[in-house]
Amino acid sequence: MGIGLLVYFLKPEPNSQTPQQQADKSVAEQHKPMTSNDSHEQNAQAKNNQSLENPASVKAKKTSDEALRYYKTAYKDGWESIVRDFENGTIANSKMTDAEKKKLCELALYGTNVEQTKRLFAVNCTPVTGKISFMSINTQLKDANGQVDQAEIIEKLKLLQDENILQTHGAYKLGPYEEKFNLQSDAVSRGLEEVSDYLLSIGIGYSGNTENLINSNLSGRNPSVSLVNKLLKAGISPNAATYTLLEERKIAMKNPELYQLLQQVKP
Repeated sequence: MGIGLLVYFLKPEPNSQTPQQQADKSVAEQHKPMTSNDSHEQNAQAKNNQSLENPASVKAKKTSDEALRYYKTAYKDGWESIVRDFENGTIANSKMTDAEKKKLCELALYGTNVEQTKRLFAVNCTPVTGKISFMSINTQLKDANGQVDQAEIIEKLKLLQDENILQTHGAYKLGPYEEKFNLQSDAVSRGLEEVSDYLLSIGIGYSGNTENLINSNLSGRNPSVSLVNKLLKAGISPNAATYTLLEERKIAMKNPELYQLLQQVKP
């Protein structure tokens, strides 16, 4: 497997954000402290989450009503009807601008399951940047029990690898500051242990991340004692920020086993 390098050059983002910007911000939010535009396109992007924000709550002057209707549909009902509209030519023949069509394609690729993604590929809705690899590790895909479908995420990463478009490493730059990360950062920060284990199995390890992955996990919505224990065994050590996060996130009350584990290894 070839290792791709995805580099974003960041600029401060505007105060008002369109529904696309709320969705497109996920990668930037995953890798604090930076949040802004990348070098490929004006930031239209969902650290956590990572799914479309409610499009009804934000309306941008430059976004057409038709595009907003599609975002609202995705938010409320999922992507299936939108995938069908790509397949039957409705979107191609719509009055949306080419930029809006490309953005809708991009967001659909982030949120669809493997079967839907393959259908989008078949009608030339394909990734234009490597962000799909990072954005595919999200909490939108759910199983029959309403839990994050980690098996489906893994299958989607396999699809991207088979298509030779899997990007595994990246970096953010802002002036002299550079933050490096890989796909483990996204998996660990979301507490997706099965996804993290899969990434290890294909050679994507914990190293290569500027941010301490223990802190990434504590900062996310699903701190995991099992995942943190694996990080500790791999040689990742807590730091002063770890113990600040323990208090700020009230881990002692919410996850006492995790709290005790980290207290036992406190420097």
